[in-house]
Amino acid sequence: MSVAPLRSLAAVPAAVRRDTRQLLLAVRRAARGAGRERDLVVQSLKAALAAFLAYALAYALLDDEMTLMAPWVAVVLVQATVYQSVSQGARQAVAIALGTAAATGTALLLDDQLAALVLVLPAALLLGNLPRFGSQGIYVATSAIFALIGGPLTLEASGQRVLAALIGAAVGMAVNALILPPRYLRDVRRAIRGATEETARLLRAMADGVAADELDERSDAWVDASARLPRLVQGVRSALDWDRESLRLNMRRRRSGTALPSDYGAQDVINVLWHVTDHTREIARTLAETGRYASDERALTPQLAESYQRLLRDVAEAVDRYGPLVTTADREVAHEMEGAVERAEAGHKRLRHLLSEAPPDAAGAEVMGPLLADVRRIVGQLDYRDAGRG
Repeated sequence: MSVAPLRSLAAVPAAVRRDTRQLLLAVRRAARGAGRERDLVVQSLKAALAAFLAYALAYALLDDEMTLMAPWVAVVLVQATVYQSVSQGARQAVAIALGTAAATGTALLLDDQLAALVLVLPAALLLGNLPRFGSQGIYVATSAIFALIGGPLTLEASGQRVLAALIGAAVGMAVNALILPPRYLRDVRRAIRGATEETARLLRAMADGVAADELDERSDAWVDASARLPRLVQGVRSALDWDRESLRLNMRRRRSGTALPSDYGAQDVINVLWHVTDHTREIARTLAETGRYASDERALTPQLAESYQRLLRDVAEAVDRYGPLVTTADREVAHEMEGAVERAEAGHKRLRHLLSEAPPDAAGAEVMGPLLADVRRIVGQLDYRDAGRG
């Protein structure tokens, strides 16, 4: 007998404890203040409210056995954005009506609900795959199943099922649109700051490694860390797209503002982050190659290493300030950003002057050229007076 299933069973208690800890932590975060966990709580409570209201309305208007569809549809349609609620609700209503109509017509024609199920279900599943239905296509089949196995089938019963679904859709969309319609400003700001903070952290680590002459020991870790940066920028793009969708049909749009201050366009910010992270990755690769293929003699002299370390730390400070700058447009942050960019520009000029006064050997020149070029490109992108403004 294989021991793999036994090991899997033995791991269950640990997994349950881990999930319980994560759940309790999420509850504490939701209670502590605004954040993703509290957003999830709000959406869950809204879905429960929508289900209750839909059931109450359907119960008052329809036969008891027909009220199931209303709360079911309402829960599904309390979506992550108001626009999704409306678009998914329209598709779902069409899918339910189509499935119910197909099942009803076939059953009445054949006078046999089981035979109708055998004929209708494959066709409903195929029809549900049409791109126009999106993720709601499955409701063509499920509504047909409910119609055919939910008791005697009549035109009145089918009509009430469709009406219950429409009640649920209307209630779900209304609750999502009228009660704290979701926005994702925090997600955008957190994603931008996460990308800039991680990039700045890597630049500082490389600066310390250059000064300590530890390229061969630490450069592989820098390359690995730099490989994560594109995913962070992609996360910024996704968060901006998600928030942009959450603005559609959202009554909180004016009250909650926008994810970025008016001076900064979303695509401009993404372009800056792509360039900054890409050139940071190039610096990491250049330093890695320098450490991997260096001869017994240092490619970077102590003086060059010290100057480049200072330059990288100034660049890291500018990168670190860019996140708060484009998410707040605060004057104090702008002043700090301007100072960091000016220090980086001065450091770049200082290092170029040092290279012209005491030209390095061939190995040093081969390394310093790309390192200086990538720093210059990063600083050029971060100069908020010229870049990143929409």
